[in-house]
Amino acid sequence: MKTEIIDFSPTPDYTHNLNLLVNKIKNSTAKLILASEVIVTDFDYKNFDKTNEFAKKIKETILPLSKNKIICFTLIEDNKNKAFVFYQNKIVYQREKIKLFGYEKRYFKAGEIEPEIFEIEGIKFAVLICFELRFIEYWQKIKGADIILIPVMWGIERKEHLKTLSNALALSLQAFVMVSDGLAKESNIISPWGEELGKVADIDLNYVKKIRKRLTLE
Repeated sequence: MKTEIIDFSPTPDYTHNLNLLVNKIKNSTAKLILASEVIVTDFDYKNFDKTNEFAKKIKETILPLSKNKIICFTLIEDNKNKAFVFYQNKIVYQREKIKLFGYEKRYFKAGEIEPEIFEIEGIKFAVLICFELRFIEYWQKIKGADIILIPVMWGIERKEHLKTLSNALALSLQAFVMVSDGLAKESNIISPWGEELGKVADIDLNYVKKIRKRLTLE
């Protein structure tokens, strides 16, 4: 499966950001695309009503692009930071961020659904939204996932934390981990063996089975 990360930093112009995201998706040959946390609007707390309202436009624009692609990123809706997975012109999975960080606690409502495994075409996926990556108890809940998607807007001063945690997650769960980071730019696709593959990679899901058979953790 060809995979790609989109990780530009958003500007104050939502429409510009959305058009940029659309163009990058259209020009991608990847089957699976992960974009960064709130990539279209950023955490625009001064215009939070506008940010919430723009969610509808984002979803309406991205849905037609998902006919043959799996697309994941987060957006702000109903005062929640929501991860969406689009596929075959549908929203096939969504979950609100449950662990809020910093100023998010002042503006967002925390979600109630903890990270979990869901399937698309028999492939087991899971999503961790940014700060949730730090909570080891969530790693256990998604054990068995083949691909873990992590949209983030990670603080630059903590970029090494993101790299370390992401690599450790891939090794611990023996899964492919995709991290799209719109701020610190520590984006990467990481193999179950801890290999850093860059922002575009052809991944072989049989490799997950191979590594788990080679290094049994139970």
